[in-house]
Amino acid sequence: MELAAPETSTPSHEPTSSDDPALSHEPTLARVLQERLFRDATITGDGARDRVVTWCLPWQQALSGEEDLDGVLVYARESDVEADQLAELRARRPVALVVAGGEPGTAQADRADAEAMPIITVGAHTDFRQVGRLVAELVLAHEAHVMRYGVRVHQALAELSYRGAGISALCHQMSRLSQCAVAVLDSDYQVLEFAQAGSVGESSTPSGEVLTARTMRELLRDDPPDLLDRALDGGRGPIVGAVEIAGNPFTCVVGAIVLGGRHDGWVVLVEPAARPHPHDVAQHRVVVEQAITIVGTEMLRMRSISEAEERARGDFVHALLHGRFATEADLAARAEHYRFPTGSDYAVIVAGGFRAASGGEPGNAVPNAVRDVARTSPPGTQTLAAAVGDVLAVVYRFDRPKRTTPDAANRFVADYARTLEQDLVRKLGVPVQVAYGRPVSGAVRITDSYREARIALGLRQQLGLDSVCGFHELRVFAALSELAGSPVGKGFADELLAPLREESTGGSDLERAVVTYIECGGNVNAAARALHIHRNTMLYKLERASRALRLNLREAEHQFALWLACKLELLANTTATVDRELRPT
Repeated sequence: MELAAPETSTPSHEPTSSDDPALSHEPTLARVLQERLFRDATITGDGARDRVVTWCLPWQQALSGEEDLDGVLVYARESDVEADQLAELRARRPVALVVAGGEPGTAQADRADAEAMPIITVGAHTDFRQVGRLVAELVLAHEAHVMRYGVRVHQALAELSYRGAGISALCHQMSRLSQCAVAVLDSDYQVLEFAQAGSVGESSTPSGEVLTARTMRELLRDDPPDLLDRALDGGRGPIVGAVEIAGNPFTCVVGAIVLGGRHDGWVVLVEPAARPHPHDVAQHRVVVEQAITIVGTEMLRMRSISEAEERARGDFVHALLHGRFATEADLAARAEHYRFPTGSDYAVIVAGGFRAASGGEPGNAVPNAVRDVARTSPPGTQTLAAAVGDVLAVVYRFDRPKRTTPDAANRFVADYARTLEQDLVRKLGVPVQVAYGRPVSGAVRITDSYREARIALGLRQQLGLDSVCGFHELRVFAALSELAGSPVGKGFADELLAPLREESTGGSDLERAVVTYIECGGNVNAAARALHIHRNTMLYKLERASRALRLNLREAEHQFALWLACKLELLANTTATVDRELRPT
């Protein structure tokens, strides 16, 4: 089955029947003039005859409006045509004016505008009904022909979509129908699928270089053609344009995939000829037009499946992190589904700071990071990632070499954590903070590593540490972790710090001065500079703190006691926050 072209080549001078679908070219002016009704017509003016004719209007109705008459053939009787009205009509750009009756001559030629509006003189017996019916028949024949081909293409693609064959099969089917290379791109200009033309119509450059997915990716990576953006902005179906690939000209038919107001990518059909036949271009337009909705629907279906799988995988990761498996058998059964061994060595790495970096809600940063981490794992390892609120949690499985010390295992995890932080910063474009827990053996103990990783992340954020840190690196906090949560540790911290926080003694301002003084090693001048206050003011604050505490802050033992109380409180608060998430009441 053939299809009419969007542009008409030089028309044959032989009259043809409009009932022959094989010859039903798009009804241009040249095509209309081939009909028997205009066989004896006289044409004045050399205006463009490749303009498309879509409708016919009588003279009075055409003059009554103000809209553009592009695509309209105007019919008039010789007695109706006035010179001033003719100039007004010409300004509205009709395809041509058909004048019935009268003899063509110099006066008629003077009326014609060679570039804007040819005048076609026919016999007085030719009425508007005949001309209007002819135009309508030609337009309907063309539309029906296009529709028949569109139904054929739609059926071929819809059958594959109904069977769930996937985008790759749809791409190859489009290539077989068009005998051209076809690519499906996502909204980020990435090639999702590429199908080369068959052996009959292989798409190759004049130099013999075959067009491949690699050349398409290089083109999109270096400088995506503006044809893609114009197809998206146009909103009027596929567009045709010339694109240079590997130094050779190609003709591309591009359609933007937009469903429900969401842009998911493009369908690109690459015709190897720099100036293809208009009939071929028309066929390619129909193929792309029909494919847009079907490929978009398939992308939606695959995205729904992928999101469902991600949610199920995320539930499994959450269960690992929070220890929600009833038995080890339950854990083993779920892990087998994801091909996740339960007897290896594991460590949990967490990344935070997305909210602060984005200036508000983390948005899609964490989900995007989950997908990126899931797709990339070092050789010989396996990762599972999930979003826990605004924190990214990664379960990192690795094979610990025999006779490996705990420090060596920690370094192994630290290397991956640093690489992960660098990748996240590069891909997301925002600074993130990464911390990790100590390695554990057995999947049932993953929750212990996760708890340590969250504590390490909280401490890193509180202390303002610049680099990746592990729980084992915070040696003081690791040693104090049990004491911080005990009644003894909490009582010790409250007893020492409470006097500094009373309103009568100055509140948090006094506490900050004491903590800064201790962190500066008891150096009054350094503490004053850190707080941007005068040295005498610093001495006054320390004197007030000493009276409130009934301790001499110049003694190292008392400084250590206050430092220990601050660390215990910080660790207790961080641990309590993590435990509330791990063990909600």
